Amino acid sequence: MEKAIDYKRDLNQFLHQYNYQPSLTKHLDNIEDERFTQPLLNEIVLWKLNRYVVISREIFEDLNTLITLTNGQHRQGQKVLENLLKIHGIDLPLASTVLRFRNPKVFQIIDRHAYRAVYGRKYPFYPSSPTNRKISVYFNYLDKLIELCTKRNLEFRTIDRLLYIFDKKINGKL
Repeated sequence: MEKAIDYKRDLNQFLHQYNYQPSLTKHLDNIEDERFTQPLLNEIVLWKLNRYVVISREIFEDLNTLITLTNGQHRQGQKVLENLLKIHGIDLPLASTVLRFRNPKVFQIIDRHAYRAVYGRKYPFYPSSPTNRKISVYFNYLDKLIELCTKRNLEFRTIDRLLYIFDKKINGKL
């Protein structure tokens, strides 16, 4: 194991290879005189966690059309979900989170805890899993949530939160 202090050649050569979140890094490198605010702090946190994503204007426009959907019409959002899943840094849990906050009457978050609470088994996906399979499972999951809410008289718009806490308390750590 070699330490940087003991490296005999020019260490600056490594800086030229740095290419982490290039547009956000450039933006954050130029904030010296800017007043810190919550949105700026959010950008810094997202930069550090490597979760900063850039969405095109077209996808934003498509997301905004989802507000008109009503409970049970989730499959009409397939094109938007497909486009979200094509973006670097967005996988199904984050895509479903975006959809959920756009229209919580139609979409809910799918993640490891909520999935396990609904199906009683481990979340089946990795980032490399096929997109069409993720979409199919997500829409079937939403169907299950509608069924659960109807049978147990639960509010759909908050079911993801209920499932998250239920799974952590009843099923324990992942």
